[in-house]
Amino acid sequence: MKIKHKINFSDADQLIERYYEGLTSIDEEKQLQKFLSKPNLPERFETEKAIFGYFDNKKQKKHFNILPYIRWASVAVIIGFVMVGVQMLTAENRTDYAYIDGVKITNVREVKSQALASLSDISSKNNEVEDGLKNLNDKNLIEQQLDVFSGLQEYK
Repeated sequence: MKIKHKINFSDADQLIERYYEGLTSIDEEKQLQKFLSKPNLPERFETEKAIFGYFDNKKQKKHFNILPYIRWASVAVIIGFVMVGVQMLTAENRTDYAYIDGVKITNVREVKSQALASLSDISSKNNEVEDGLKNLNDKNLIEQQLDVFSGLQEYK
């Protein structure tokens, strides 16, 4: 069969018949596809139009555009840099300090010595902890407390 650039309905019918028999060349199939992609074709070509339209959609590759992702990534990086910059500018110069008798002391050694001195004062002046431990072993005190608690349960 002679291939023409423009085909009419009867030539299209013959090409469709050859297509179903598997006798068409690639050029003939391209010509048939071009014919079937035209608008306002008769209803008898609807089936073939759907077939060639299906293959036409399958042949089209999906185009992946990375440009929007690059833009979003660059915006995220800029926001990150701005946040780090703001935090660095607003961060205080942090130092160790303590207030002792209303006076701010920044010398770490002095703060430690003051803390140790106040701890030694507490342990030398008050024997509250030792007294409390002695009371734990006092059987009379334990019995008195148990009597008080057992009396509370009777009132319930």
